[in-house]
Order: sequence, then structure tokens, then C-alpha cells
Amino acid sequence: MRREMMEREWFHAQIRLAVMEDSKRGLLSWEGSAYLFRSEDHETAFKQAIAEDRRREHFSKPGRHRIAVRLAKIVTLDRLGSEVTEFLAPWVSEKPTEHLAFDHIFEPDGALPPRCF
Repeated sequence: MRREMMEREWFHAQIRLAVMEDSKRGLLSWEGSAYLFRSEDHETAFKQAIAEDRRREHFSKPGRHRIAVRLAKIVTLDRLGSEVTEFLAPWVSEKPTEHLAFDHIFEPDGALPPRCF
């Protein structure tokens, strides 16, 4: 059977978003989430995860400084198979341990992420 004709399988991507302030503070926090979706193979799933999470990027100006939410990294990408019945995806937020300026350039599409399963 040709690869294109095979059933699409479920994938799980663990995502890391950076919440940045256009000030000396720069990186305010890391936000984590999960994305569960169907795809043909690992490489295509990676491209889909990047595209979906690029759509989550946005800018706002709630006060004096601009705030940007940017895709920083696809932390993990796992093939779950074709018969997923349940999945728990908690939202994670953590304080940064490093300083990153507002104009820091993230390159999440630079390398395939590791698998956690």
C-alpha cells in the first residue's frame, strides 16, 4: 500500500510559547500547551505543528509596552497511533530563568523535536 493511502495517525506536540514585553524586562514567562492532531508522518506532523502554533502568535498593547506571544519551540512531537481514545493536556506557565530581549529571534522550525514516548 502506498504511504499516501495509509490511514493518518494521531500525533501529540508539546509547545513552548514565549510571552515577551517590549521593555528591559523582555521575556515575561514561558507558556506551554499541547496540540493533538492527525497527520501522515512525523515530518509532515512537524510542519503542521509549526504552522498551527504560528497562528497562535500575536501582539497586544494592554498598557505602556507591547506584548508579544511567540512560538519558541516544539518541545516534543510524538506519534500516538491511530486509536487514541483519551488525552490530558494541562496548560503550563513558568517564570523564566534567563533574560531574553523583546527582539530575540526564536527558530522553532530549525530542528525536529525529540520524542517523549
